[in-house]
Amino acid sequence: MVVLPLSPVMRTRIMPQPPLLLFPTHYLGNLVLGLPWVLRVLERHNEAVAVFDASFRPLLSMLPEADSRALYYPRKELATDKGFTHRLRHYLGFLGELRKYKGHCLIDMEGERFSGAIARFSGCRRRIGPLAKRARWFYSDVLDLDYLAHRYNAFGEIIGDYGAGEPPPSALDFKVAPELADRMRVLLDGHRVNRPLAVIHPGASVRYKLWPREHFARLVRNLYDAGLQVAWIGAGRFDADVIAGIERELENRQLRDSPAIDLCNRLSLPELVALFRQSRLFIGCDSGPMHLAAAAGLPVLALFGPSREAIWAPLGEQSTVLRGELPCADDCDAWHCRNDYHCLRSLTPDMVLARIAALSETGAAHS
Repeated sequence: MVVLPLSPVMRTRIMPQPPLLLFPTHYLGNLVLGLPWVLRVLERHNEAVAVFDASFRPLLSMLPEADSRALYYPRKELATDKGFTHRLRHYLGFLGELRKYKGHCLIDMEGERFSGAIARFSGCRRRIGPLAKRARWFYSDVLDLDYLAHRYNAFGEIIGDYGAGEPPPSALDFKVAPELADRMRVLLDGHRVNRPLAVIHPGASVRYKLWPREHFARLVRNLYDAGLQVAWIGAGRFDADVIAGIERELENRQLRDSPAIDLCNRLSLPELVALFRQSRLFIGCDSGPMHLAAAAGLPVLALFGPSREAIWAPLGEQSTVLRGELPCADDCDAWHCRNDYHCLRSLTPDMVLARIAALSETGAAHS
């Protein structure tokens, strides 16, 4: 999918103060979709500062223009398993750093209650945020954003005149250090990878986004027979369980060896970017790694079911959303479907393989 144009209704704002972008999301997909706008603002405004979740610092270190102007929200240090004194010390320390920029115009790109509270405590007189419960208490300027448009557009809408002009490219120019690229080559050599690599993330944040494991098993077998090496990626117990289920399906097909290598829970985000740089294509469900692969420039085949393509499709001219042939019922949503989400189940491995063949013919897939 190509980068979408912004809504024609944009708010004109006076910009007497440098911007302070509050963007401590812990969702990888949201981060990737909002980063082009953050980088646009940092490029144009020398005094601009951005706030990110500290867990993303290794990834943002690959974008020096963002990392060098960043404050990091210590989410892990505020977890409930930490002692009260520990949490209070880290939260007050973060607020102390944030309040050094109280002369800035704060823009809450996250729009959650915790970020609204941070905005309120920031000391900034001008605080811009999205319409939500208690928004009038959190912000001085409340905007009713179009959340039915692509989330990339919503981020551009709240940035407003600070990022005015043509929408920034959705691709992100990650700097992969030579030693990181070498480390990834050593890892792949250790798995005796001597074929073009197809990276597959079969997991997702919620179950209704999952493609059937028997579909993945058949797809992987056919990709291997077509000369591609498959690598599983993922993070956490849920993704690992999904991959284990697919591997059991492959065993049931009486394959002597798995045609895929398992890199789940083995890669940091920088290593994942380095892997994408050495891969032919990405296949996966609606997820954060899907958006990261697209932003890193890898051809992406996104397997969509109930997810709203208009909001969450991967961006970039090399990204394609694939859907099944059967539509869901009118009352189908993310939490309920009387047709058992056959919109996703009716997307067959043959349909995915046909699209991969088309990419190969046009030369769209990485060589």
